[in-house]
Order: sequence, then C-alpha cells, then structure tokens
Amino acid sequence: MDMVQSILFLFGGLGTFLIGLKMMGDNLQNIAGDRLKMLFNKVSNNKFMGIATGAGITAVIQSSSATTVMVVGFVNAGLMTLKQATSIIMGANIGTTITAQITALQSLPITPFLTAMACVGAFMAMFGKNKLAKVGMLISGIGVIFVGMRFMSTSMDSISSSQTVINLLASATNPFLLMLIGMVFTAIFQSSAATTSILITLCSVSVDGGGQLMTLQSAIFVTLGINIGTCVTAMLASIGANTNAKRASVIHLLFNVFGTAIFLILIFVAPLISKKLAMDYWLAKAFPNVVSTQIAMFHTIFNIISTLVLLPFTGGLTKLATLIVREKKKSEDESIEDNYKFAFIDERILKTPSIALMMLRKEVVAMARLSKENFDIAFDCITHLNFDKQKEFEDREKKIDFLNKKLTKYAVKISTKDISYKEEKEIASFYHAISDIERVGDYAENICESAQELVDYKLNFSSKAIEELKMMKSAVDKLYENVISAFEAKSLALKEEVDGYEDLVDTYNEDLSKNHIARLHNNECSSESGGIFLSIVSNMERIADHFRNVFKSMDTYVSPIKIKANVKDNTSANNQPLAEIDENATSDSSQNDSAVSKVSENK
Repeated sequence: MDMVQSILFLFGGLGTFLIGLKMMGDNLQNIAGDRLKMLFNKVSNNKFMGIATGAGITAVIQSSSATTVMVVGFVNAGLMTLKQATSIIMGANIGTTITAQITALQSLPITPFLTAMACVGAFMAMFGKNKLAKVGMLISGIGVIFVGMRFMSTSMDSISSSQTVINLLASATNPFLLMLIGMVFTAIFQSSAATTSILITLCSVSVDGGGQLMTLQSAIFVTLGINIGTCVTAMLASIGANTNAKRASVIHLLFNVFGTAIFLILIFVAPLISKKLAMDYWLAKAFPNVVSTQIAMFHTIFNIISTLVLLPFTGGLTKLATLIVREKKKSEDESIEDNYKFAFIDERILKTPSIALMMLRKEVVAMARLSKENFDIAFDCITHLNFDKQKEFEDREKKIDFLNKKLTKYAVKISTKDISYKEEKEIASFYHAISDIERVGDYAENICESAQELVDYKLNFSSKAIEELKMMKSAVDKLYENVISAFEAKSLALKEEVDGYEDLVDTYNEDLSKNHIARLHNNECSSESGGIFLSIVSNMERIADHFRNVFKSMDTYVSPIKIKANVKDNTSANNQPLAEIDENATSDSSQNDSAVSKVSENK
C-alpha cells in the first residue's frame, strides 16, 4: 500500500512539475511577447542568427517541441525555408537544456526559498494588475516546479527502499535499452523536461548501503534517448502537412540521431584511450557530489557539441531529408484546394499565441491586398469595359470569402489561449478589420456589375466623367497604401495622411455628384448612365470608409502618436467643385497630395 501511495505521489509531483513549467513558459511568453515576435522577424539565412533565434524562443516558451512544431508550421505555410528551419531546430535543442539546468537547482541549499516563490508569486498575481500579475504567475510557476520536484524526490525515497526496484534498475545496464527507455518515456510524456526531471530525481536518491538509485553512466544513455524521443512531437505535428514541413521534422530527428551517434562513439572509444577521458569520469570530476548538475551539464554539452559539429553540414541534412521525404505530384483537385489555404498561418503555430497573432496580422494584410486587387480589376472594367480578368476576379472573391470565415475562426482560437489584455484587444479589433476588408471585396463586385450594366445597355461615360473617376480612384489608392503601411507597422503615425485622403474621397464624392447633376441638366449624359455613375462613386466612397475603418481598428491597442501638422497656413484655399479645380485633371498622385493639404487646412 505504501508503494502504491508513493507511485501516486510521484505522478502527482510530475503533474505539479509540468503545470509549473507551463505556468512559467506561458507567462514568460506573455511578458516577452513583442520581443518573441522580433526574434522571428529576424530569421534569415544566417546560421548563427537561426541558432540564436531557436535557443532564445525555446528558452522563453520552455519547450523545444513547441518551437519545432512552430517551425514545422512556418515551413508548411511557406514562410521559412528548410535551410532556415535547420539552424532554428539546432538552436531549439540548446534552448531546451535550460529546463534541465533549472531542475538541477534542487540540489542546492536554496531549494526551500525557490519553493516559497510559489506563494510570493501567487500574492503578486492576486493583488497585482496586468504585467505585475503576469510576473507574479511567472515567479509562482518557478516555485511550483520545485514543489513538484520535492514531491517526486520524497516519493522516490520510499520507492528506493524496494529491493525489486533496486534490482530492476541495477539490471538495466545495456546502453541501447537505457536509450530506448528514455525515448519511450519522452514520447509518452511529450516532454523531454518531464523525463529529465524524473531522471535527475532517480540519480539524486540514495539507496541503503550507499550509492544512487541510478548511476551517472546509465543516466547519460537515458539522456541520449530523451533527445531522440523529443522528436516524436514534431513528427506527429507534421502529419497532414506539406512535403517541406515533413522534411523539417525529419531534420530534427536526423540532428539528434547523428548527435547521439557522435557521442556514442566518444563514450565507447574515449575510455580505451584513457580512463580520465570517460564521460562520467570528467563530469564527476568537474561537478563533484552534484549528480543533478552532472546530468544537466551533459544535456547542455551534448546539444552544444552536436550543433557545432553538424552546423557545417546543414546543407547535407537538408538534402538527406529531401531524399527521405520525396516530393509528391499534386492532383488537379489538390492544386485548386491550395488556392484556398492560408498564406501565413498554421494550426501548429497556435502553440505560441503571440507568434500566431503576428501571423494573423500578416494574413489580414494579405486579405486586404486581395480585396484591393479585385477593386483594381473592377475599376479597369469600368474605364476600359475589359472583362478578360473576370474569372480571376471571381476566384479571388471566393478566396476572400474563405478568408473572412476562416480568419475569424482562427482569431477565436487565439483568444482562447493564455494571452495578455493588450493582445485580447488586438484580436477583438481583427474581427472588425476582417469584416471591413471583406466588404471592400463586395463593393468591388458591385462596381463590376455596374460595368456589366454599361455593356448590357450599350451605355458609356464621357471622357470628363472617366477622368473624375480616375481622380477619386487615385485618392482611394493613396488611402489604401497609407492604411496598409500603418497596419503592418502597428502604428498610428500616418493618421493625418489617412484622415486627409479619406476626407478627400468624401470631397470627390460630393463634387462628382454635383458635376453629374450639372451634366444631366446640360444633356451631356443620359439618366441611365448617370445612375450607374452615381452607384460607382458611392461604392468607391464606401470602399474608402472600410479601408479607414481598418486603420481605426488599431485605436484600441496602439498608443496614439502626437504629430505636428506639416501643412502650411493658406487661408485662400477653399473647397471648390472638382470640375473647377482642373478641367483637364489627371490621376497624378502629386495632385492628390496637394488636395490632401487643402482638405487638412479647411478641416
């Protein structure tokens, strides 16, 4: 009965340890959210930058598996090449060793103080707000890790008194069996940190008669197995992904397999040269009487040396992965389906919400570009009555509708994760931005239908009417450019420009309507074509409104920037009718810039 209780306490301690690890990782990620995004934005073909990125992100989120799964997601979305993924995966293996180093601290006299951090952090979380509460949860997570370790250590003391357990562990001396044990347990727990913590506990517990429940040499082989077992998570994540994503998970496996092979050679050959070169000998010499630190240091040394040795062969690893996972020819149905997939986001990236949010922003921008492209095609239909791109327009409209539904669902999934209050407001604003962008596509469709009416009823616009529409279109284009630049940068610095162009579009809307009525009175156009003209102008004005709404959606989570007006005082300016401003007007952007200044002066 005592043995059963000890085993239950062991699992309870393991669960507490994993909860503490998650608390620490999640809150560290929330606190360092923007810095985490900056790390991924700096990903390049520079191998050392890739290693630093992988190590840094894994150190923050406390899981090499999560980092590798993210990398698989990025490769699947086409945002990262295999070459870039390889160096990040190497870095992730180094970053994950920090968890073992934290766990090894239990052997120090400061463990009671580290355990008490669970209480200190809890009070900070209860009485603090926003960032202070997150810091409190982070501190509490560290404390809970050591509470879990304490539970495991205490329960292991009881288990170690069992002669059956002692004999079982003593008989497990075969290096490959020990590696298999490490692989299997890591695959089951889906966490190298969990298996490493149990391993450190086993090696830290003494048995009657002296010695540890498990020797350092045995622990070294188990650690090698743990490093291979951690690849299982990434392999599972690649199921259903594209070919390159599967290759990224294979690269992770190859890295750890080759690294293990290198160390097995060192472990078996070194003692033949000199006993002092044996791995367990110099680890015990360098860190005497601290088994937990010896294991943690071996874990770190393994990954650093493996990275240094294999770094020059990243190209070879990529080629080998390419040979193992062959490219499959896509069927026609699969090629069509690809058109309705995300450009940037992937379900796997949800494991790190702050990164998923960054990718969602990129996807919203991509959706906006699709709507703008359809608006351009629609306007070309009006000015040239050219319908050659009608099929392209319809396919793009279907994709816009697809993104409208799917991006909203993806935003909901992110909102269910543990995110900061600022990120919650950002996601809430995305619902509106996505809806506004979808409406732009609908109004572009209305303009296309108006062009078709001109053809069906054999109508046309005067050259003056076409020039007026071009001027208004140019103002909408400038508004869009400023909105997208601001939205991508998460900045309100272009507020003056956005407001100016939006006001200019409103001015054009009024002037074009007045000019149209004047042409009707002068019999310069028919009432049928006039109605279509007014419908087009109205749709363009609404498109401008929705683009500006996308900019305004940032008000809730982006701090306003005070900008001095850069407009000269010109009291003689006035809002003249469009036709009186320039009868031979063109769509030159410099003319719009001048008009924006005039609108700003008279606001």
